[in-house]
Parts: sequence; structure tokens; C-alpha cells
Amino acid sequence: MRTATGRRRLGAYALVAATALSATVLGTTPASAASDALWVQSPEEVTLAVEPGSYQELSFGIYHDNGDYHVANGVLTLDLSELAGVAEVSVPDGCFLAASDTVAVCDVYEVGDIGGTYDGPQFTFGLRTVEGAPAGAELSIGHHAHAETDGPDGVLYSHRGSTPVKVESVPSSPAPDLKLTEPAAVGPVAPGTSLTVPVTVTNNGDAAAEGFRLRAWNTYGLESATTSPDCAWTPPALGTEDMPGGLLDCTFDTVVEPGATVTLAEPLRLAVAPHALFERLDVEIEPLGSTQDRNPEDNFAAMQVTAENTADFAVQGDEVTGAAGETVTATVGFRNHGPAWFANTGSGEAVGTVTLAVPEGATVVSAPENCSALGSTTYRCELRHWATPDEQIRFPFELRVDRVIPNATGAVTLQASARQTPYDPDPSNAHAVLALNGAAQAS
Repeated sequence: MRTATGRRRLGAYALVAATALSATVLGTTPASAASDALWVQSPEEVTLAVEPGSYQELSFGIYHDNGDYHVANGVLTLDLSELAGVAEVSVPDGCFLAASDTVAVCDVYEVGDIGGTYDGPQFTFGLRTVEGAPAGAELSIGHHAHAETDGPDGVLYSHRGSTPVKVESVPSSPAPDLKLTEPAAVGPVAPGTSLTVPVTVTNNGDAAAEGFRLRAWNTYGLESATTSPDCAWTPPALGTEDMPGGLLDCTFDTVVEPGATVTLAEPLRLAVAPHALFERLDVEIEPLGSTQDRNPEDNFAAMQVTAENTADFAVQGDEVTGAAGETVTATVGFRNHGPAWFANTGSGEAVGTVTLAVPEGATVVSAPENCSALGSTTYRCELRHWATPDEQIRFPFELRVDRVIPNATGAVTLQASARQTPYDPDPSNAHAVLALNGAAQAS
């Protein structure tokens, strides 16, 4: 079995294979204030053509059904052992192969709930039929998951389910096979720079594509300057739960004959925004009409754009006072002073963590949900995987004053992403102080 790491599409526009989906649910107890259940969303059935090189995509995800609880650190496990000698598996970002490539393990940091934050499968795998695959074979992909919860169960487990996989001889009808040429990486360039991105399409199939649809997703630091009447652009939106990104959606009636390569007369046009740093443009094409592309795996290309910019990450401390036995709220925080935004678009890793060392004489009685205890006197809070300029994230801690110690101090420390650190112009503001009873006197 060979692995080929897939590329994750951006933001809320991530594409999901058009495969019928089903769900495997833990138990039959309905959701209530005291119950929750973990689900695996999986394809109902997969059919592979026996012809070598035939390709099929299938998507999986996990979610839970009670939005009253926070569920995180989910792990989805797929048993691929029965695919040996039948299909090669392309593994998406966020997953890795184990047990001699017979098991795929995928991490889901935040598990959404079905009535709220869950918006579809998180992982799309590719299966490509290999030489010698047995026609008529009936196989399966096993799946199960677990995740941590702040509910009464502590850990949620899904049932063990499976997706049937059939290998069949499918008559091959003429079809286009469009391939998108990969644009070259750009940068470093100054904010305000105008960019052109040529679009070159080759048809490796045996039928013409009677035009094609092109969709281009851009990160927050890029702006579309394309003025073609064949295209419509949706700009990035701030203030949502999704990483900000734009979408350019175009429809071209350019015919691409079998064996032909065409380049659009007008390239895509972009502007590098003042807040740009590490940017990305993801482009995908598909034939128009009811025609299906024979090999959709090469219909996608990505372009990296690096801007000459900085992103100044900082933490904020606080100063609070309280008598012995009193509970006070201390709020520490994170801020991106910019001018650039920053995002780990490929890995999805947090832009950093904020660590609080609790002042002497105090005990944390309540911490934010995205902060975890490292012993009794230290807490670590994880940030999202993007941070826009001037964005502030606050972490309120409830502290019980056990003993009044004049001028007790705790440390607030930022551990930024290794990718961001070289672009931070002021490392000194990655440290701050939480002062407790700075003006108090011992009683």
C-alpha cells in the first residue's frame, strides 16, 4: 500500500466527495442535559472499478449530539487492512498510517455537535485500484472513534462500524480528464503588490470538456482583482467561527479537446493586502454539465504567496486584589498587534499557547474551557490556528485567595508557533505579569 498525502482545502468551502453518507451512533439513548453520544459519519457504500488506476473518494468525520458539552481531542481510526492488494490509499492532512499501513488514524482537535458547529466530514481519502485487484471482491473499511468530553462520561466512544467496498467491472465510457497546472510560489513580495495567476488546463481524457467551472479559495491576506464577467467573488468575512477566506467562482465556456492544453486569455488577478504574510490560493476545476472528470485527483492546484511583513504577538497580564477567602477574576489575554495576520493554514496547528503561572497564595477554582491544568499552579491555554490584526482573546480565571501575600505575582507567557516567531518584531511583549494584592499588607 502506498500513501499520497492529500491537500486540505480552505475554510468553510472544503469540498466533500459526492458519496451517500451514514452515521454510526453510540447507544440509543436520546440526547439530554445528562447524555451525549459520539458519531462516525461514513460512506454508506463504495464501489471501485476493477480497472487499474480507477479512482474513488470517500469522506469520514466525527461529531457528537449534545451541544451542552465540549468535546475535543477526537481520534478517528480506520481499518484499511482488507484493501491490501486492491487499492492504494491517499491519506489527507490530519491523518497518518500505522500498523504497517493497515490503519489510518485521524485527529480532530474540536469535535462539533450535529445541531451546531459540525459542518460535514473532516477527512477525504482517495482509493485508486491497483493491478491485480480481484473483480467481484466484497471488502470493508472498519471505523470507530473516541473523544474527550467535559460531560459526565469523561470519554465518549462510538460503536465499531464498517463501510462496504465492492470491486466491479465498470464499462469505461469516454470522459474528459482535466489537469490543472500548478502555479509557481510567489514571494516575498511587498503588501500592495498586484499578482497575475495564469490558468492552464490540459485534457488527458478521451472526450472533450465543453467548458469548465473554476473555483479559487484565497486566504485573508489576498484580495481578488479579477474583473471577468464570468467570475463572482465572495470576500473574506471576519467575526465568524471560520478562518476568513474569499471565494472566486467562475464558469468558462472554453472547450478543451482531448490531448489539448489551453491557457485562459485573462489570468486570475490578485492584490496582496496590507495585512498579508503567509498566504495561499487553492484552485479547482471541473467539467461543465453532467460530464464527470475521469480523474479528479489532479483537478486541484495550490499557490503559496509570502509577503514582506510582521505579526507582533503579545500577551496581557492583570492586577487584582482580594481578601483571604475571597474569589476574584483575573483576566489574562493574547493580542496580535499586526500589522499582519497569521495562520497555520496547512497544518491547522494553533498559532500559539498562553501559559499562566498562578500567583503564590491563590488557587484556580474556574478556568476557561480551552485552558488545561499543568499541575496545580500552571495552566496552558490554546489559541486558534489563525489570528487577525488587533484581535484580542481573553482568558478569565477565577482565583480563590487562600492567603494574602503582598505583591504576589504570576507569569503570563506566550509560546508562539515556530513559523511565526521569526516574523515577530518585539519578542519582549510575549511576557506579562499577573499581580495579586500588589498594594495589600499582611494581616
